[in-house]
Amino acid sequence: MRAIMLGLLAALLAGAARADDKADIQALNDQFSAAANRGDGAGMAALYAPDALMLPPDNSLVSGPAIGPYLASFEKSVSNLKLITTDVVRLSPDYIREVGTASFDTRGDKPVTVKATYVVVWKRVGGAWKLWTDIFH
Repeated sequence: MRAIMLGLLAALLAGAARADDKADIQALNDQFSAAANRGDGAGMAALYAPDALMLPPDNSLVSGPAIGPYLASFEKSVSNLKLITTDVVRLSPDYIREVGTASFDTRGDKPVTVKATYVVVWKRVGGAWKLWTDIFH
């Protein structure tokens, strides 16, 4: 009985976000936005795990090493990127699911402000949180 209770408690705690998880993830989003706004595609790509997957709104699947070049083209077409973490759930000690909103301005002759939503699964890699699955539209 005691083993069952401890197992249930461990499962509940794994799904509960720590109080500072949301702040930690928002700080990483602030780093990502700052890199994008200064045109630093490599800085953006450094926040992704080596085995990351990205599912952008154009229905492509971008993975691993292809994320850097994708972000390099993305950062050339946007400015004023702002990411806001709205919800965080710790899935396990090494995974966090985040939901958030994004806004940015397109570059070009007729700039447009775009509003978007996203879901990210963050993975702990070498003690640091990295984007592991990134879905946005």
